[in-house]
Amino acid sequence: MSTRLLFFLLLVSLSSCFERMVDIPEETIGLAPIYGEESDKLIQLMDPQPIVSLYKIYYKAPYIYAGETGRGVHIIDNSDPSAPKKIAFLQILGNSDIAIRDNYLYANYENELVTININDLDNIEIVSRLENVFDKFVGDLFPEGYSGFFECVDPTKGVVIGWSEKILLEPQCWR
Repeated sequence: MSTRLLFFLLLVSLSSCFERMVDIPEETIGLAPIYGEESDKLIQLMDPQPIVSLYKIYYKAPYIYAGETGRGVHIIDNSDPSAPKKIAFLQILGNSDIAIRDNYLYANYENELVTININDLDNIEIVSRLENVFDKFVGDLFPEGYSGFFECVDPTKGVVIGWSEKILLEPQCWR
């Protein structure tokens, strides 16, 4: 085999290891992170909300607890499985994981692990908050399931609780 052919094959095989460079537009429609603010630090029970993006579901008779990415937990009465009924929404902004054991719901809230007594859904109670259990920044670094340009996440602004579409100027992040 000639040296030129060997060099060419080596060059072609190495080029597949590098990510293709993307031309960055001056202006484009993309996604921008929505950060939780101090006023969002409330964990509260609210009226039922529309379900957008579920990540985990627990069943504790007669209720279904369905985690909503970055927002909290839908509480659904499943007493009649042929007609489940949304009864409440437990807002926990920035939340990305839940677990239930006995009468307690465990959830991440920013960098905290929060324990919530769910024995009486009309009177939920935060039992404990363990601070600095998780990395300071636990939000999404990029919009899940999205392909295109987006505004890079700035961890100094807090936890990403969602994404919104907007016009971006010279975006530096893409997927």
